[in-house]
Amino acid sequence: MLKNNVMAIIDLNEDHIRMRELTKNRPIASLPIAGRYRMIDFILSNITNSHIFNVGIFAQRKTRSLNDHLGDGFPWDLDRIQDGLYIFSNQYELNEKQVAGNIHSIYDNIDFFKRSRQEYILITNPFMIYTIDFNDVFESHLNSGADITSLYKDVNNAHVSFYDNYVYSINNLKISSIGKNMCSKKEQNISMDTFLMKKDYFIDMIYESIETGEHMYLIDAINKHILQDNTNLYKFNGYLKCVRDIRSYREFNADILNEDISNEIFKSPNGSIYTKIKDEAPTYFSEESKVENSIIASGCIIDGTVKNSIIFRKVNVAKGAVVENSIIMQNCTIQEDTYINNVISDKNTTITNGKKLIGDFNMPIIVKKGEII
Repeated sequence: MLKNNVMAIIDLNEDHIRMRELTKNRPIASLPIAGRYRMIDFILSNITNSHIFNVGIFAQRKTRSLNDHLGDGFPWDLDRIQDGLYIFSNQYELNEKQVAGNIHSIYDNIDFFKRSRQEYILITNPFMIYTIDFNDVFESHLNSGADITSLYKDVNNAHVSFYDNYVYSINNLKISSIGKNMCSKKEQNISMDTFLMKKDYFIDMIYESIETGEHMYLIDAINKHILQDNTNLYKFNGYLKCVRDIRSYREFNADILNEDISNEIFKSPNGSIYTKIKDEAPTYFSEESKVENSIIASGCIIDGTVKNSIIFRKVNVAKGAVVENSIIMQNCTIQEDTYINNVISDKNTTITNGKKLIGDFNMPIIVKKGEII
């Protein structure tokens, strides 16, 4: 058991451009997903379900929505007198960030690590969605006697997923090289960018990176040490999705309409997925409404037709409206006789009477936050 001997950091270093308009005013970590959650909810729930209660989040940009969502960490049992939830904002502007990297942001807050009472540190990110008990990872790490434990998954769909993720070449249970997935092969060992190591080892890594100037980004420093030091590989066998672009965002929201995947994610024996609590009335379905293979959150009014879609809280689908293969975020209104297919509508939008919006799965129409069409 972890026995409060592990702290965690969630690294929000991101390439938000691939999410287009959806991350213009928010980090990927606070992107709404799966009807009522935010991206960060999944990894944060994994962490606290594993009884890790000292968590630092290193944010890169535009943290207002993230701060609003996380608050004091109450839904994840992180509103604590000792340990708890800490959010660190990168002090560098974006143009400086490209020079300074996130190593400097971690170094500027090195006292956070030095003063913590935990001996080990878990490093992870909000982009990989999976469910896991980190107690198993901790036990594997201790038994191995290694400097670092790295999580990975052997996948057979790397030609269509996990683009630009790190991949491991593994020989005799050791990593011989690290590269990037260019979707040229079906089978790859995908790094989950999740690592466990001693805290002192981590601090030494940060100092070394600052003193030598060799690395600007934490992942580069870790990858160097994975290759040169004693590394333990932890093979993950469950559902895994990396959400860092529009296509993977669409794919995950479609995946959870599959009952088996939904049960693995949301009904795991490792614990529930927690999010910010919002007390709202149940959704109203009129006699004329039709709903097929969809997730509809609370507080909605459904008078029209919804198929193969994710509907967030407080959405109004009016009489005669049809929503197919789409993602409609909170507080949106789909007015009468509207037809939308392969659309992602951000929060607080209105699609007016009789409009037709038809996109493609890989290139959906995105309605910007607050727009009226």
